[in-house]
Amino acid sequence: MPTEKLTQVVRQQLGLGRLLPLGQAADGVWVAEEAAVGVLLRPVRGSRLSGVRIGLADPGRTSEPAVPPPPSALRPGPLALSADLAVTESRPVRDAADAVRATLLSAAERDLGLALETVDLRVTEWLESAAGEEAGAAGDSSRTSGPPGDSHGGEGGAHDGAEHLARAVLAVDGVARLAPVVGPALSRVAAGPAPHAVDVTETGADRGRHVLVQLALSPTRRALDTARAAREAARAALADGGDGERGSGNGGEHATVAVLITAIDRA
Repeated sequence: MPTEKLTQVVRQQLGLGRLLPLGQAADGVWVAEEAAVGVLLRPVRGSRLSGVRIGLADPGRTSEPAVPPPPSALRPGPLALSADLAVTESRPVRDAADAVRATLLSAAERDLGLALETVDLRVTEWLESAAGEEAGAAGDSSRTSGPPGDSHGGEGGAHDGAEHLARAVLAVDGVARLAPVVGPALSRVAAGPAPHAVDVTETGADRGRHVLVQLALSPTRRALDTARAAREAARAALADGGDGERGSGNGGEHATVAVLITAIDRA
């Protein structure tokens, strides 16, 4: 099976959905579609959403990410959300759809930092008013817990410094835990090593190292702000190498860091 096809199958089995760019190309942050959708649905009231999907609004308007992305992640660019909408009979359909659309767009920026540009809603069902009151929670597919943390390095745990990076990331306000899902060897997932939350990859003597950090967040801060802080903490940890001496991290000055948010907990 081709690598890209296997990646798609594994991703579907894990239930992550697409890996969406968060913020701008320079941020180096991605979020699992499942986690993003869960956050977006929380403030929705009086209506019910299903079949929610988020993808690129226009593949021609994407940018090259500043750092190597996680496997199969979407390139940074404006995003579009589509969903089926069930509304109550207590208000006009257009008003209900406009209210839900405004709620989603607001939550995308306020709670996530997601570049959501358009929301396409298809009204498919009428709800009893009482049922609609609970609609916001009914469609929430977010994860409230994640896989156990694994702070070892990449292939076979080759980099002792991964433990130091993990401690630095976990100290960031808003980081709930390390939550590895996408591993360094998706093409060998059936027989390869278990995924790691902090994967350190050598990119060559001149280019330093690349780190992919996979984590779960608490909802205390906007997801993008927490991820940016986690990325900077990892970069600083790479630079000092764990011994307090700046630049002794063997590649820290040239290191790149990407952050993948795999889960966002409920308050």
